[in-house]
Amino acid sequence: MAAMTAVPRNVILVGFMGAGKSTVGRLLARRLGRCFVETDAMITAREGRSIPEIFEARGEPYFRRLEAEVLEALTEKHDHVVATGGGFPCEPGVMDRLLELGTVVWLAADFEAAYARANRIGGRPMLAGRSIEDVAALYRVRQDVYRRAHLGLDTTRMTVDAVVARIVRHLRDRERRAGSPAGAGDAPLDAAPGSLGDGHPAVDQPAGVGKRQDAEGG
Repeated sequence: MAAMTAVPRNVILVGFMGAGKSTVGRLLARRLGRCFVETDAMITAREGRSIPEIFEARGEPYFRRLEAEVLEALTEKHDHVVATGGGFPCEPGVMDRLLELGTVVWLAADFEAAYARANRIGGRPMLAGRSIEDVAALYRVRQDVYRRAHLGLDTTRMTVDAVVARIVRHLRDRERRAGSPAGAGDAPLDAAPGSLGDGHPAVDQPAGVGKRQDAEGG
């Protein structure tokens, strides 16, 4: 029993900027009765300045070093819902670590929807000075990393409530398969990557669930 309680049971959201990680993460944390943290917020709290200010003053390489420090801090988190920055899992070795720290959920969205959301919200240094073609290329490269997640959900036509409900159902299903009691707020004790035979998770692609609630996040 002691060994089981030592296993991190976090839910970690990954995905491109504009996919809705922050909004989904907050609601999911409330539904599970968990603490919610954002890697970007952890960085701004440590640095005392915004992400755009960090990029402007020190550049992207410095920001990625800060993300590496945050990754180490995440190893101390248990039973949290974590929303990561769009590029957070894309540095070498990072996704491997995240897969060990909990259940990784990829919030996918078609490029046009994600790009529109990210531009509408603003404050995205990775969009500054880039053409839409450059951002689309970045989107495609990052997808190869994101799809290693345990679960993938296409959020393009889903409401936030529907996304959260689907994640909760996935967590409960994993608990049942693992033989763990499905408590009201319990995330899986352990989760091996789901597969369609190629090592990638299935990505649910609903035709549409009610009126879409655009969600912030990046």
